[in-house]
Amino acid sequence: MKSSFFVMLGTVVFICLGLFNHEKINEFSYTYLDDFNTIELNIKDDNWNQASKLLYDTKNKLEKEKNIWYKLINHSYFNEVFASMQILNQSIYLENKMISLMEIEKIKMVLNNLMEDECYNFNRIF
Repeated sequence: MKSSFFVMLGTVVFICLGLFNHEKINEFSYTYLDDFNTIELNIKDDNWNQASKLLYDTKNKLEKEKNIWYKLINHSYFNEVFASMQILNQSIYLENKMISLMEIEKIKMVLNNLMEDECYNFNRIF
């Protein structure tokens, strides 16, 4: 009886932590999706200086948060995002709209995949 109670308690705690993690990963991803949507609008409107400034701010913010999320999230997501951000930075500097928009789409796709792959759902728990 005692061991069943602890197993049930452990399962409930594990599920609660999974749901909390799920919410935080979604919040993290949506924050950066909004930032990259704003950068995308600036690129479409040929506001290259504003897009560069927003990208710089977003990259610095992500650098600060990266250390926290490295403990919970697969590192390859961050590697892909930072590689695309480097290419995006250069394409904004060169004012190449096609490559800039392509890299933004890559980053947004990685952030969407992050939400789907790294969030704990009942299929991953059981």
